[in-house]
Amino acid sequence: MNNISSVTNETFGQSRAIHPPVDETIKAYLDKRLGHYVESTNENKGTSSERRRIKWERCQDKVRNYLEPLVDLADLKFSYPTNGIHESIDWMCNRVSDYQVFDGEYRYPTFMKRPVNVAKTVSDLKPGISLYMSNPFSATGNFDRRYDEVGSKNICPIYLDLAFAGTTGPYRLNLYDNVQQVFWSCSKPYGLGLLRAGIRFSRREEALQRELMGVGYFNHAVIDVFNEVTSWSSVFAKKEEYKEKQEAICKHLNFLPSDSYLLGLSNDSEWDRFKRENGVNRICLTPAYGVVQE
Repeated sequence: MNNISSVTNETFGQSRAIHPPVDETIKAYLDKRLGHYVESTNENKGTSSERRRIKWERCQDKVRNYLEPLVDLADLKFSYPTNGIHESIDWMCNRVSDYQVFDGEYRYPTFMKRPVNVAKTVSDLKPGISLYMSNPFSATGNFDRRYDEVGSKNICPIYLDLAFAGTTGPYRLNLYDNVQQVFWSCSKPYGLGLLRAGIRFSRREEALQRELMGVGYFNHAVIDVFNEVTSWSSVFAKKEEYKEKQEAICKHLNFLPSDSYLLGLSNDSEWDRFKRENGVNRICLTPAYGVVQE
């Protein structure tokens, strides 16, 4: 692994945010495709809305198949395109009366609505109150067994954020009966955050979404993004691509490799500027990936 000695504390800057490497192969294909979906919405010229609905149905099937090695979403029969995961979180915050999180969770929902409970352990959760949970967990990028305990015991409804899906190695998540919705986007696995390509899977059909989808009123650019991602990659591929680099960088800096290829973890005070609310220093490895070469 060349240039690894050049990776130092200063390589990582000050930002606590995760900024994934851009998948250049997928980017190249999108450079050619984006824009082909632009068409008239004049229904007098034919059934353009029906064509748009068919495009989405085919696209969401591809996303389900892409995610299937990680989680079977067959029980969530309805799917809606979103502007990244943020729009799914906005929807959740506007629809649930109250929600709770685990300590160290992704902070964006708290900007929309304050959680009624911040739990450290499963026993701290309030039964029956909706739980927003990322798994892999936002503070670590690791798969979190607390999800299985909440799900198997049906402690409360779960809104599951799969933002890190596509950044890990092989794993199998159960879809428990109390999981109400699942959120995913292409942002973290492929560095495509500025395209805001997201999807929300739901157990129940939503009347407003039924009307919007019925006329094909949604951002059709997400179809191109999802089609390219699912055609040229697979859900565990990025971890395999970066695994050797991740392990070498983490060994060099005495980090614990995360389940996600994007992260290294440390309890050393040298890295305290990256400390999350749960006390773990979560370091995005992307700057180091730009330095080292195989």
